Amino acid sequence: MAVFTRWFSAIISVLIGLPMLLSAVFQSLTLVGYDERPTEEISANYLEGSSEFIDEAQSDCWSVGYAKNIITPDDVGSYRYFLGGFLKFPAQEATGVVDDLSVRAVCLDDNSGRGAVALAWVDGIGFMNADVKAIREKLSDITGEGKLISIDVGSTHTHSGIDTQGLWGNIPKSGRDSKYIDALVEKAADAIRTAYNQRTNGQLYYASKACPELFADTRDPYSIDEKIHLFRFVPNDSGKKEIYIANFGAHPINLGWSNSELSADFPYYIEQAVNTEKNADFIFVQGAIGGGIHSNMDEENGINPELTSYEKMKEYSLIIADVLYDLAQNAERVEPIINVAHAQLDFEVDNFVFKLAERAGLCNATAFKEDGKVYLTSEIGYLEIGKDIKVLQVPGEVMPEIVYGGFYSAEESYNGTEYPYEALNTHFSEEDDVLVFGLCNDAVGYIVPDNDYCNSNEEGHYEETVSTGSTSATTLSKAFMELLDKYN
Repeated sequence: MAVFTRWFSAIISVLIGLPMLLSAVFQSLTLVGYDERPTEEISANYLEGSSEFIDEAQSDCWSVGYAKNIITPDDVGSYRYFLGGFLKFPAQEATGVVDDLSVRAVCLDDNSGRGAVALAWVDGIGFMNADVKAIREKLSDITGEGKLISIDVGSTHTHSGIDTQGLWGNIPKSGRDSKYIDALVEKAADAIRTAYNQRTNGQLYYASKACPELFADTRDPYSIDEKIHLFRFVPNDSGKKEIYIANFGAHPINLGWSNSELSADFPYYIEQAVNTEKNADFIFVQGAIGGGIHSNMDEENGINPELTSYEKMKEYSLIIADVLYDLAQNAERVEPIINVAHAQLDFEVDNFVFKLAERAGLCNATAFKEDGKVYLTSEIGYLEIGKDIKVLQVPGEVMPEIVYGGFYSAEESYNGTEYPYEALNTHFSEEDDVLVFGLCNDAVGYIVPDNDYCNSNEEGHYEETVSTGSTSATTLSKAFMELLDKYN
């Protein structure tokens, strides 16, 4: 009966939405119906960051706070929620809960008096810039010089969470549930506010380790950030918990295509291990996962091949946790310096699928027409933590070669051309550790190098179907180079 209901509901959704879908197709093809640049909307709740960058610490300690809110709804099974991450028809509805989804927030203040930086990561497939701005709006009373100068929200990209983006419903019906998103916005804002209010003084430590065996790049050319990065905050007050901030790039996709139950995937189980073993709070910040960067749960890492995918994921989480413990033990003190800058950029939308999804209203994004082309405004960010930790905040799933190098040559690439820019890490010194905070402040899909972009869905080019278009990479590279030139 449940299967019949799903199919019936999906077919009805298509029939009811058919006029809207046809209208979206017409608008996408003719560019009729697009408004001009919505300047006021674009500038609302956009935070530029630090008023000035500093090179020397103004204090001998950091002030850091943490908070977490559960975002698993109480009515899973009795109310319809769609899982985000696997495109199916009928769309996959959530039938139960394996483990809780959460939003975790951490607030970092270098005590320079300029203000604090808030980071929040949502257990979900992707979070749109308009929803991030809704969170910032709720925090406007603690935003500004000397208070919160940066509020950055990303997603862990779990493929077993509720559709926070809107692309995984019974198309042309959006999978995005407004009631759930409104509640998520409230809980994310509350977590950030609590983290801000609960800041406590202490020392921040950092370490990274190359673990190439734990990750796999499923699209050539093979380029990957092999490192697991850890920030460890140790409060001066021994009665308060330490905070672990972990960053690496891997898709939380391990419960598989057939799964219908909610799960945060490996971030949840790493957190459980850290909570139990170290009595520390935990937040996972997603990295550079473009090209289908996955967890390597093969036997070479000591994971029994006869285990289920869920069991393998739990074992993998414990392996990652062990790496974090080792990093925590060997981490070096980070001087209390945090600089942050943001910039807005326009992605040209020439991918028909993405354009169609926007016109059909599947996700909370508004494209506009300018000079005969369609654009979507997003934002990037740049963080300096201490003196030699540099963070690129990217609004999607960036191909690692754009940051770390390893582009196809003209002869190897799909379009027979060279990528016109150098990798972004070449803008830093060899002493700098360059991190990526991916899916940060927006979810614009895969960012594929222009010279290897294919719009015909050929084998090995899946990522292009979930991308704004053929120039997303050069748009990103150019915007970052302009931003970095101001501060390097």
